[in-house]
Amino acid sequence: MTAISVLDLMMIGEGRTFSDTMDGALALARHVEKHGFKRYWVAEHHNMPGRLTALPF
Repeated sequence: MTAISVLDLMMIGEGRTFSDTMDGALALARHVEKHGFKRYWVAEHHNMPGRLTALPF
């Protein structure tokens, strides 16, 4: 069987908060795990507006 993975860009849409995006990422990770996906990846981007992973912490 071919292993299938998911890449999440973790977009912060207009009217959404950091928490909204984190909650969505967690829900997606749980969903794909339940359906047998092999990996859940988070894309790392720097200086790209609208992506949670581009925010400085």
